Amino acid sequence: MKTARTKDEFVIATRITVRPENRRELFLTISALTERIRQEKGCRTFAFYGEVENQNSLILIGEWDTIGDWENHLNSKSFSVLLGSLKLLSNRSNLDFSILSHVTEIEAKVKSVLLTESDTANLSRRRELFPYE
Repeated sequence: MKTARTKDEFVIATRITVRPENRRELFLTISALTERIRQEKGCRTFAFYGEVENQNSLILIGEWDTIGDWENHLNSKSFSVLLGSLKLLSNRSNLDFSILSHVTEIEAKVKSVLLTESDTANLSRRRELFPYE
């Protein structure tokens, strides 16, 4: 596992609610895939966690060196198997992907959309998204 942080590091979280009757099968599938995914180029770490209070609520956390590495992962066989398993075994209405860390390129795009100074709603929203500017 890599430890040094880079400005372009990309962290993604996937929240999953699995149907109780499929929990064991999903655990086995994800467990088998995690080591393969960790070997992909640019993967800093890929981990699978369960919620203590709700055994059917899980989270996958993946850290990638760059957005390009993550995009390559999205086109990999491992991701196809993972996504297929999630669609088949989880409660699809409770499957949520989130970006947890900023990526310079994406942040620049978002800022450019929100920079319209004549639109006060956008300026207000921009301050909410980037309070430390």
